[in-house]
Amino acid sequence: MGGSMAVDRRLRAELRSGFQGIIHYLWCDRDFAFLDRVPKRAGVSLVGTFHHPPDQLRELVRRPQGLRAFDAIILMSSTQRDWFLQHGVPEKRLHVIQHGVDTAFFSPAADSGEHAMRGVHQVVAVGATGRNFPLLRKVAAHFEPRPDVRFVIVGPAHEKDAFAGMLNVTYRSGVPDEELLNCYRSADCLLHLTTQATANNVLVEALSCGVPVIAQRVGGVPEYLTEECAVLTEPGDFPVLVQALEQFLADPVRVRRMSAASRLHAESLSWERVAQLTMELYESLQS
Repeated sequence: MGGSMAVDRRLRAELRSGFQGIIHYLWCDRDFAFLDRVPKRAGVSLVGTFHHPPDQLRELVRRPQGLRAFDAIILMSSTQRDWFLQHGVPEKRLHVIQHGVDTAFFSPAADSGEHAMRGVHQVVAVGATGRNFPLLRKVAAHFEPRPDVRFVIVGPAHEKDAFAGMLNVTYRSGVPDEELLNCYRSADCLLHLTTQATANNVLVEALSCGVPVIAQRVGGVPEYLTEECAVLTEPGDFPVLVQALEQFLADPVRVRRMSAASRLHAESLSWERVAQLTMELYESLQS
């Protein structure tokens, strides 16, 4: 890709000028070009962070043999590990450092938990990539007869028509961060339905706002959740999924308890914590 080549040229110029230290591709899935073909030099370490699930890595990483030149590869989820092992990357070079979240911005509302007592439950679903919109529509349709349950969906404009005419659904696109924050803060839970995933911004943002998660065991989703802040069901089991959501919404005490646990868990995923883990990895490469 053109952008990859531009980055590659800049880095080669830095190396020719005598650069020593760590070169870290933060979006290695998309930006990595041919830097692995530069002869290894003392004092230079190559690190890459990969975000995509294995099925997508097969399409994005055009020269997987080049991965062996990396001194360290950061994964978003342990579900990516086998793909790299299959392409000859030694186990000791693979490190899972989970995706972070801005816990200062994404924070609970002052009256967090009180909306669960107001008689109308709000379920939020956010995102586009890898989302299971047919299943989301099916869940919303199941709750249509209930006036006390409403869905707020923040997604791509091209999916909006699928929810047309559903009186219990508010569908929004292109929502600014401040409005997204309010969507999280007013929700009883995040309904997070995916077809594949390693990490999702939405997941950690909701947790950071004190929003418990109802999700399915897909990809890396379970790695970002605990029993205290989430309810996980098996893919394909629709009755259990809607039952889990019904039981959760029917118990305001549980909603408040899981809300507090969600925020607590998100604090372990703060960008400050991610930075600390990344620095520790850097130091191990330079020692």
